[in-house]
Amino acid sequence: MSVTPPPLPPPSPGGGTGDPDPRPVARPLDRDEELRLSGLEQELRRSDPDLDTQLTAPHRPARAAGGRADRILQAVAITVIVLVIVPGDWVAGLLSFGLLLGIPAAMAWIAVRAHRENVAREQAEGRDDERA
Repeated sequence: MSVTPPPLPPPSPGGGTGDPDPRPVARPLDRDEELRLSGLEQELRRSDPDLDTQLTAPHRPARAAGGRADRILQAVAITVIVLVIVPGDWVAGLLSFGLLLGIPAAMAWIAVRAHRENVAREQAEGRDDERA
């Protein structure tokens, strides 16, 4: 079974091959484009003031969703590695016991914290709905 390669692109007048992904050259806006853009912005501000408030309000970057969970998983992985390396049986037993209690406790702590954050967010949204 033979595979036929795709045909080559036609040569450009300069002798080389053409740019496979030509991009337009960036240029500054002229005065007319600036006026139209500012008109669109003003119209948006008038038509949806809530969106305007959200876009212009100072924004706190959201924390990574799995930040704490990632740290816990890293701690568990390090503990497992230590369990394999540790020569003493009693130390390995203590660490194993800690893992047996620590993992469910950490999971419960993460779930309770997420629940509290959701309740707080729902209450804040409820207050926002009452204002409107």
